[in-house]
Amino acid sequence: MPPPARYKSTADFVTAEIRRLILSGELPAGARVDQEELADQLEVSRHPVRQAIDRLGERGFVILHPHRSAIVAEISIADMEELYGARRIVEDWAIRESWKRSAPVTEADLEPFFKILDTVDPAADLDTFMAANRDFHLAMYKGCGNRHVLRTITSLFDLSERYQRAALYHSPRQDTSKRDHREMMQAVAAGDRDRLLTLAHSHNDGTQAMVRAHHQITSAG
Repeated sequence: MPPPARYKSTADFVTAEIRRLILSGELPAGARVDQEELADQLEVSRHPVRQAIDRLGERGFVILHPHRSAIVAEISIADMEELYGARRIVEDWAIRESWKRSAPVTEADLEPFFKILDTVDPAADLDTFMAANRDFHLAMYKGCGNRHVLRTITSLFDLSERYQRAALYHSPRQDTSKRDHREMMQAVAAGDRDRLLTLAHSHNDGTQAMVRAHHQITSAG
């Protein structure tokens, strides 16, 4: 089956689909990633499935074992805290670099962010919300201009999405998240980078607190 037009190759399509299955929980933490089953399910040969599994292993979504067997990476409170700790370091730098300007922030600067926020209907499904959430955050760091940092941020952000979903599954957290995003843009408009950093920290801390409160994952050890 040829990949949909938005993918450059069958391997790209399969990588995106397996990642989606992991993030949605259809392939839960600790589950074996079966190449034959996935090839049948996605109507592709085993070769692009093997390529996709190798890619996802490099990105930390699956753990590769000898003889090409693989399982979905486990999640835990300890892993979440390490992940968000690493995100804070690189995202803080990217925020400072992205918004360090002498000229005032204009409406044109902010328009892409509010466009993202306005596309999310209150009744939107979780997948739609997650896509908009990702677009918003990655756009906020883009101005740092360092492709290596942006690649690292994207990788860490994507790995944290299973924890984000655990928190955002609860609709009040979605409302809080949207409010946080608008307050971040208000801080940008005001040229208050310190407040933007404080809001970003609080936003991510809130996600972790929600995950802990609802016991979506178990503590390591």
